[in-house]
Amino acid sequence: MASFLSGECHVSESGGCFSVADVNLKKSSEMANQKVIPLDKLEGYIDEYFGLSDGENSEDGCESDENENEAVFVEPTQQELIDVLEGNPANCAANVPDLDHVINQNLPSPMGPIAPEEESELDSDPECNISLHALRNRRRGFHDDMSDTEDENDENWKKVFYPHTPPIESFDGRPLRPSQVYPIRSSPLAYFSSFFSQEVINHILEQTNLYASQNRQKDWEDVTIADMKAFLGMLVLMGVHPLPNVDLYWSSDPLFRVDEIANIMTCKRFKKILKNLHLNNNTNMPKRGEAGFDKLYKIKPMISLMNTAFKNSANNTASQSIDECMIKFKGRSTLKQYMPKKPVKRGFKVWARCDSQTGYLFEFEIYTGKKENESETGLGAAVVKNLCKELIDENLENVHVAFDNFFASTELLQDLYQQKIYATATVRPNRTNLPQRIKPQKAKKGQPRKPILKLKKGQFKWRVNGNVGAFVWMDTKPVYVLSTAFFPKDKATCNRTQKDGSKEAVVCPMGILEYTKRMGGVDRFDQKRGTYPVARRSRRWWMRIFYFFIDAAITNAYILYTQNSRVRYPVTNLQFRTMLGRNLVDNYTSRKRTINSLPTFVTKRPTPDSRQKTVYGVPETLRLADVGTHLPGELPKYRRCRYCSSKGNSKKSKIECVRCRVALCAVPCFADFHQT
Repeated sequence: MASFLSGECHVSESGGCFSVADVNLKKSSEMANQKVIPLDKLEGYIDEYFGLSDGENSEDGCESDENENEAVFVEPTQQELIDVLEGNPANCAANVPDLDHVINQNLPSPMGPIAPEEESELDSDPECNISLHALRNRRRGFHDDMSDTEDENDENWKKVFYPHTPPIESFDGRPLRPSQVYPIRSSPLAYFSSFFSQEVINHILEQTNLYASQNRQKDWEDVTIADMKAFLGMLVLMGVHPLPNVDLYWSSDPLFRVDEIANIMTCKRFKKILKNLHLNNNTNMPKRGEAGFDKLYKIKPMISLMNTAFKNSANNTASQSIDECMIKFKGRSTLKQYMPKKPVKRGFKVWARCDSQTGYLFEFEIYTGKKENESETGLGAAVVKNLCKELIDENLENVHVAFDNFFASTELLQDLYQQKIYATATVRPNRTNLPQRIKPQKAKKGQPRKPILKLKKGQFKWRVNGNVGAFVWMDTKPVYVLSTAFFPKDKATCNRTQKDGSKEAVVCPMGILEYTKRMGGVDRFDQKRGTYPVARRSRRWWMRIFYFFIDAAITNAYILYTQNSRVRYPVTNLQFRTMLGRNLVDNYTSRKRTINSLPTFVTKRPTPDSRQKTVYGVPETLRLADVGTHLPGELPKYRRCRYCSSKGNSKKSKIECVRCRVALCAVPCFADFHQT
């Protein structure tokens, strides 16, 4: 009702009833029968005549109308109501503004409620410029005439309902699920292979051998599939156990040496593979200025392969977010960006579309710099549309996407809605096509400065333009939001921390809470990706992006693993990465195996009533995998049994497992060791 709480309020002395004689009254007579009602008595008149109050359910919600002292209400004539309800094309458009004074369906109008015949007549009349939905809005009390001085030029932003009904319940109705079924005992390698498939490994293998032959690398041995998997496994294990320098993993100092890594291959072999690692053929690369030149040529095939794998390995969820993430790099590259407000200030910028709840990465795009004739607003809209193209092509319905103020504009949200994608985003107040009522005003040259919107904490203003709702909510600072998914008038409460540390419930629009809930998908992905990363320093700029591919694949694999309902007790991210590294190595070695330096007895044997596991010094991924390949062999001398021997009770055997390389008693230790 705040839309008619301005100026003066005129009410007919006949008590709000419309008679036939009113049609024949002259304008001067009508003005004589009107009186001014002070604001403090307005509520009583509204309650008496229309059954409405200007209390908590007012049109403005929690808005503050400090400059409104009196309100005006002018009754429409009976002929004006008849012209609109009967769909008179000659007078319909002219009488639309006067209908703004019809309050709601309880209005004591002689015409009564809209009949079905009148609805069909209004809908079928092409010459009538008023829609049935707009008529209902006006009868509910939502008006096109804002009667605020700030809204005089806002022809498109009105205080009305959405013309659509957002399916809010459906935004959480399609959770993340893997595209294929993983058995309950699937290893981490099975999940990782969904992204780093045999095709990806073969591509890296071929390009690495090609690059080494082109450079005529001295003493080079072509890399095999086992070599490449072991190399990737070593990178994963090095991320779990980081050291300042790669050479330290092969150090003779026991403080730094890691036998599990050093025994896979020599340091010289590892460095040769790392030096010749390549992802695309340099001989076919177009030069700068030539047709087809691409700054990302060196990693272009991998970008396509990884994006395809990410999109095909899981179903698209109903709630997603789009944001930027950074790949740390301090070397020389034209792709490097400087973001002073980000935790990673220098590096490569990556646009990402992730699941809001789990952080699963569906698609990414590496930013290569500003293009000609492209503004920041155009860049943000182009990024969102490119990343949402997959959702549009699949013709998914009831999908919600959240993004921040770098991307948001009224035109973008309206365009996404036309493509059946709902969106909620913060917006910068200096964007074009925002309601003048809620954006801060700037003084024009030679004109007085307009007053800035003043709101107290918890208050908000809102307007609707087509399918887009805009609202500003006062927290510590004003928060500007656009949404096509949540009606801006819907309110909720949130706890805000005060200066003294206490919590206070503050009223805020529902769209603010939903945006906060659904915007963190990319941040969740970054959080998981940042734990135990494989990235290492390199002068080659694209190596950092290659490490990003590995970390993103491991992160997505772990998310699919945790979302598998068949897994009852999921392991931690650290355990998952450790098991994955060992799965990739798969007991591979390119050098003569040395005697294991681990203890030759059981290092931990719990009591029978304890829930702790026995520690044998052999990884379970090796001890329990492919039991049929674990065969007994003869030792040259007796060694302590790894299963039953302990510090207090030493038992020795000349039989060993040829795969685990540990001594075991023939009966029953050999069988029990590989089963429990």
